[in-house]
Amino acid sequence: MRHIIFAALSAFLVTASIVQAGHHEEAEKPRVIGMGLSAGGESKPLYAGALSNMKIWEEYIQAHNDRDFEKIASMNADDFSVVMANGQTVVGSKAQRETLEGWIRESNTTWEIQWIIPNNAENDDGEMEEWLATGQMLTLTDSEGNTSMEYHLVDVKLDEGKIALGYVASMENIAAQ
Repeated sequence: MRHIIFAALSAFLVTASIVQAGHHEEAEKPRVIGMGLSAGGESKPLYAGALSNMKIWEEYIQAHNDRDFEKIASMNADDFSVVMANGQTVVGSKAQRETLEGWIRESNTTWEIQWIIPNNAENDDGEMEEWLATGQMLTLTDSEGNTSMEYHLVDVKLDEGKIALGYVASMENIAAQ
């Protein structure tokens, strides 16, 4: 009887070890979710990114809605920049704050996240970069109470958990729902 229990226990432990080893190896292989062009124009795979990075963007957008410019600045990397949909490049947290304050004063903008896709991509130097592809619906209300909507797609590069770079594309004058 002892031999049967010992054999069953041994088989269980071996099976569990194989399953765990297989699970571990699977976790080490990045999952390809698409492709992208590197700065050098080379087609490279996009990999599934860390889901925990979504929280960074959620907190960042909440800080925009809270008008917490200090928090926004604290979440930016030292070399922060964003290329706006109109082609304007905003460099640094101070310039971003000035841009946001003017925009909010003019249109009382609020942001609602529609989706976030964390992804990783290898740059031209062979280093893995963390990115977020995001979609937001913005509601803008002018001083007369007129409301308009904009949909913004923002590609966000993260650097050590901070917002380093953004590229914004937008669709304007979407009918309010």
